[in-house]
Amino acid sequence: MECGDAGRDSYLQRNGDWRSSIWCAARSKQMTVHYDSKKLLITVKNAGRLEHEKDVILRIEGYRTGADRSDRDVHLVRNEQAVNIELLIVGELRVLTGMKRQRNA
Repeated sequence: MECGDAGRDSYLQRNGDWRSSIWCAARSKQMTVHYDSKKLLITVKNAGRLEHEKDVILRIEGYRTGADRSDRDVHLVRNEQAVNIELLIVGELRVLTGMKRQRNA
């Protein structure tokens, strides 16, 4: 099943937080991504997920990449593990459209 008629909506909230929604018209399901700028958290709510499955909550962490003070970078962390954001998004879109999480699963 595909979301050929999928739409996207995003807006900046008053407190500087960002929220975006992706919906699948074929299944009447929606995925919402919310960025909390004060807590540095990203929450992904996916209506395609089973009821007992929790929302995905990612934390933005900075880390040093070298000896100089300006050598820094950031990554997303979930359960104390760095997250591959591309795989996360593809997996969430597969759940939203009703496909299996992994191609061979």
